[in-house]
Amino acid sequence: MSEDALRVDRRLDGAAVVLRASGEIDMNTAPLLAEELEQAISTNPELIVVDLSDVTFFGSAGIAALLNAREQHTETGGRLRLVATHGPVLRSLEIAGVLELLPIYPSIPEASA
Repeated sequence: MSEDALRVDRRLDGAAVVLRASGEIDMNTAPLLAEELEQAISTNPELIVVDLSDVTFFGSAGIAALLNAREQHTETGGRLRLVATHGPVLRSLEIAGVLELLPIYPSIPEASA
């Protein structure tokens, strides 16, 4: 695995499923994120938190994966929240105009509250 490859770790945090991504999310790696999101949604948690703190590149394919997951999860009454703490991810979300659709928090405990 190259150092820029995407890795997604999943864990339970109370009633929330936390997905922690690290590496690059682009058109080649976004399907892995989408698959992890689908698996999390299939467990029907009240809340899914996606931690993007260790993501070094965040492209439009990653944004699309998050928006699709948000749509699927909110249809069943669930919530999707993001943890994003640095420029590349925040800037991509801002440029895409999705900040109002995807709530962003500075930490997992704040997103899980």
